[in-house]
Amino acid sequence: MKKIMIVAFSLLISIPAMAAGWTNWFTIDSLGYDFYKTDAAYAFAYVIPDGTVENPDLCGSSSQYVLAESHNTATVAASNNAKESSKLPTLAYTAGWQVRLYLNGCQFGFPHAYAVEIKKP
Repeated sequence: MKKIMIVAFSLLISIPAMAAGWTNWFTIDSLGYDFYKTDAAYAFAYVIPDGTVENPDLCGSSSQYVLAESHNTATVAASNNAKESSKLPTLAYTAGWQVRLYLNGCQFGFPHAYAVEIKKP
């Protein structure tokens, strides 16, 4: 019984921590794909919201959210993940739906989104 209570308590603690990383629902103003040159070449997809961008990790800029990235030494799986990550935001953008993102850290100086949810407004 103690194990069940400890697991339940752990879940209750982790749920608010996960929820804290989600942005508010917003409409997408535009989508983009950019190239960033460092010692390794990176490409990344991003979302520009219609309105204010939440920046909980105090990234250098808050004009957009980075969805996924790949670089010139990326595996096929990493490159496919970068392509897949833009499908839900693209659907939301074209249908006029709202989106919210789970943010965790910064990438290329912008908030980095690890998960996407969409809904009809």
